Amino acid sequence: MNIFHVGLGWDVNDDNSGHDFDLDVSAFLVGTNGKILSDDYLVFYNSEKRLKVHISGTNKGELIKPLTIVPSTEWSDNDDMRKQSRPVDPDISVIGSIDDEDGKTSEDGDDETMDIDLSRVRSEINEIVICVSIHKYAERRQNFGQVGRAYVRLYKPGQAEGEGDYIYELNEDFSTSTSVEFCRFYRRNGEWKIQALGIGHKGGLQELLDKYYN
Repeated sequence: MNIFHVGLGWDVNDDNSGHDFDLDVSAFLVGTNGKILSDDYLVFYNSEKRLKVHISGTNKGELIKPLTIVPSTEWSDNDDMRKQSRPVDPDISVIGSIDDEDGKTSEDGDDETMDIDLSRVRSEINEIVICVSIHKYAERRQNFGQVGRAYVRLYKPGQAEGEGDYIYELNEDFSTSTSVEFCRFYRRNGEWKIQALGIGHKGGLQELLDKYYN
């Protein structure tokens, strides 16, 4: 099995100050030294390399095929870029999600979806770490404990909403955290293995960047 998906979901609500909760799923593609190879191997909402999508409703879309990587400069507006394209690594092995900024994509299912094809991962990549973080957590003074029905799941093609090999209830298991290392794919003896991580952090995406950058 080479194809996997990551589903991230949460309820539409806001905190006492009126701010929405904006959760994001990201992937760090790292080498044997535990660091990402370059900026292109962090797949997240602001990645420079993008895949265009057909828009079909609020924050929903299908990938335009054949898949062609385009630069973020294709869009003059950052908000349009994040709603009309999906981030990707140079090898199209990890395709990030259209950015949902408030949990409105789905009422009960996944609001953000990441696709992973292990057969396309370049040989220099030894590990793929999947993470979830809260955007602007410090400015808005937010953590996962304040977010309604927040979860992240790893699942295979054909598995239904709510199913998965690994599922974390973020608002319960990581109530004081603002980012989480969810799981990782790693090579061992020429084969890909999967490990649940469940490591919570209080420094948001920046703490993860400090860990996985050179």
